[in-house]
Amino acid sequence: MDLAAAPAPRTCDVWLVPVRRREAWTRLLTVPDREHLVGLDQVATEVHLTSRAAQRLILSRYLGVAPDEITVDRTCERCGDPQHGRPQVPGASLDYSVSHTRAWVLVAVVGDGRVGADLDARPEEGDLDDLAAAALTPAERRSWRRLPARDRADALLAYWTRKEATTKLTGHGLTIPLRDLDVTGPRPTLLTQDPSVRLPYPRPYLTHVPAPANHSAALATTTHVDQVRHLVLPDAVPDVVLPLPGARGALELSGQIPSW
Repeated sequence: MDLAAAPAPRTCDVWLVPVRRREAWTRLLTVPDREHLVGLDQVATEVHLTSRAAQRLILSRYLGVAPDEITVDRTCERCGDPQHGRPQVPGASLDYSVSHTRAWVLVAVVGDGRVGADLDARPEEGDLDDLAAAALTPAERRSWRRLPARDRADALLAYWTRKEATTKLTGHGLTIPLRDLDVTGPRPTLLTQDPSVRLPYPRPYLTHVPAPANHSAALATTTHVDQVRHLVLPDAVPDVVLPLPGARGALELSGQIPSW
């Protein structure tokens, strides 16, 4: 595999893919992917198809192999389940994370260390108090309540995505209650005293990522990120796949993105 196109150290590539049905992408799904579609409604079908196909198309650009030849291992590092772990490509030095809403799929790729990414849609106003009670630490909740009412939904969403990105990076998922994870600073702090729950050492770095309207996105990485490259994936499935030197075959919108 040609790994020369992986992002440079301290750089994360972020691909934002709109959710919609693309017939050419359906042939990229594996048999388990297709089996997962059984019983899903139209929206869930389009999200799953977009996510799984986009991952293969994006990875093929870095690894220099055809999308349908990419092997993605989703074995959980904590329990061994083959389906719900962090996605990884065996033998590849790059790491990636994927997140989605009903409208968008976000794929974040790093060539150094590990990454967790989260993308979420703005919550309904009526859900804010319950969500805050479930997701925020006591200190975060006090700060949140001091905000003007018009700013609370966006602030809660920012908290939420930082927490979800952290737990996706570590592989803990929902086994860490979000209200035990403080993300007010540039690096998260775990409040629980449970010895079985630990963040990677050193603690992850949190980075804000611009997102579509009414969405918020965040990265958690094991190494500091000071540049995010925003890339757009073409709809066409290429006949010949080349590595991605300088974002060849993609629209690149580079930018310096500060961490919190």
